[in-house]
Amino acid sequence: MKVGVLGSGVVGQTLASGFIKHGYDVMVGTRSKEKLSDWKLQAGKKARIGSFADTSAFGDVIVLAVKGTAAKSALKIAGEENLREKTIIDATNPI
Repeated sequence: MKVGVLGSGVVGQTLASGFIKHGYDVMVGTRSKEKLSDWKLQAGKKARIGSFADTSAFGDVIVLAVKGTAAKSALKIAGEENLREKTIIDATNPI
């Protein structure tokens, strides 16, 4: 199973690393790929970085791990067609 994590902050990186630790292929969606270069080195071969749209198309399961005020925008950028009929785990923080 492939997991797409929308959000590249501490929560997104931590959840992505946890999924990788348990054998899943993971892509983290971000607006700033260079932000994740250190994470990618630590995470290894099962880690990928992409746009929100790439990540939502990649994942069989999607984890929404953005600031609560950015959730609607992140899902719109991810693309309705990429999210259709997928399980979405909402880990947003209402800050």
